[in-house]
Amino acid sequence: MADHNNRMTDSIGGAAGSPAKANVLMGIQYVKTVTFQVIGAPTVYTRVQERPQIAIAVDVRANQIGENMPNFEVELAMRCQGLTAPGPNGEDATRLFEAQLTYAGIFTLNHSTAETFEPLLLIEAPRMLFPGARNLLATLSREAGFLPVVIQQIDFAELWRNRRAQG
Repeated sequence: MADHNNRMTDSIGGAAGSPAKANVLMGIQYVKTVTFQVIGAPTVYTRVQERPQIAIAVDVRANQIGENMPNFEVELAMRCQGLTAPGPNGEDATRLFEAQLTYAGIFTLNHSTAETFEPLLLIEAPRMLFPGARNLLATLSREAGFLPVVIQQIDFAELWRNRRAQG
């Protein structure tokens, strides 16, 4: 019985001494800005409907809310163009639509250090925002009369590494 109490004391003492893990918590997510432009409406709808080719650009920004506070607004900015396929005789692709949206959220950092600060805000936070932004883009394109834009998961870690390498 005494052995059981010693183990219990050791585990309680060990748990108290372990450092807290850095994490990010999302408070709210929201559409900050959105535009959707159909190029050449209404004649664009007279063409055969096929899934447009998609060109997409993504950017992530984080801004602290209040000085010396752990709260940040993280923005996931997406610019998407829907294009026709190039013609069989070498004709250029035609732009069908262009969407620009900024999907944002309020995030709180817990136990963050200099090493975890950027990855939490520029990798983990946009990873949490992405499903909402992707859904909004699919809904916008569908409601504009096109097939829904389907975007695969974005590797925000790779995006962050590329951005750091560029300086």
